[in-house]
Amino acid sequence: MVGSRRCDVVRSTFSTPDVERALASLASAYGTRIQVTRPAVGGGHYRYERRAVGPLALDSITFPVDASYDVEPVGPLMVLEVVSGAMRVECDSVSSSSAVGAVMAPAQPDVPFHSHLDRLRTRVAVIEPALLREVAGLDREESRTPLRLLRLHASAEPTHAAVWRSATRYVWDLFGAEGAAGTPLVLDAAARMLAGAALTVFPNTFTAHDPLSRGPGHVGAATIRRAVAYIDAHAHGPVSLSDIASAAGVSARALQYGFRRRHGTSPMGYLRRVRLERAHRELQEADPAGGETVAMIAARWGWGKPGNFSVVYRRTYGVSPSTTLRDDGGATTAPS
Repeated sequence: MVGSRRCDVVRSTFSTPDVERALASLASAYGTRIQVTRPAVGGGHYRYERRAVGPLALDSITFPVDASYDVEPVGPLMVLEVVSGAMRVECDSVSSSSAVGAVMAPAQPDVPFHSHLDRLRTRVAVIEPALLREVAGLDREESRTPLRLLRLHASAEPTHAAVWRSATRYVWDLFGAEGAAGTPLVLDAAARMLAGAALTVFPNTFTAHDPLSRGPGHVGAATIRRAVAYIDAHAHGPVSLSDIASAAGVSARALQYGFRRRHGTSPMGYLRRVRLERAHRELQEADPAGGETVAMIAARWGWGKPGNFSVVYRRTYGVSPSTTLRDDGGATTAPS
């Protein structure tokens, strides 16, 4: 995962009836400074809970007052879901309001903004630009360009908002779970999934490539072989597109183009195939009497939801993973 190969979930909570302490806690969490521009009206307990893995944090915040604030620039991309109450934001001379159910990116990364919170309860995804760059498949030259949203403050379309809410609830629950579901591959995949959703929901400079820019160029068979060898050797741990491209010696976009031409899938799609094959092999070799389960093996190879794993497995091998585990899978082989 970007910035760190550690995939431990870091969890923290904080609660206080003191508005000043609440603001100090929030400013510390986001690495910024917050200044009150209109005194708070109302009262109650402020509550903040964070669940974070590497470059992704999910925050649940209850701010039970009506007040206005100036916020200094925050580096990561923030995507906010209004659970209750309301929020108004002004950034880059653009103002917008969000009501219950809205999903929005309240501010450009690295740009100060003004916010008015009215008894807000919200869930916020805080995504580091480095993770977004990797998921977008930017090469080194492109990654120098800062992330900018193309439609600042625009709330996500209803369909996109529903997908975002479902995705964040899944990741929130996953980051709060104990046991097999919290394997490094599952956590890494969840973080990348949410970063990809953010790039899809909010048009941005990382994914809006210039149609007149030079194409990715030719990628030879030797380059693809290097990429395949890297995937095969590292499939057991978190792997990013930029990791594979670096090992192959080409840009991420060039690798994706060449890989699709030769293998009919993306590098990350090939990685999923390899992990499915490894899971299949483990199911064949596992002894269910020894305590191994489908869920444990699926999680070890990146599937946080056993039901999703079962669908993909049955489609590929023609039987359920539980059948392979129970019968030792002697005759189940992937179709050629």
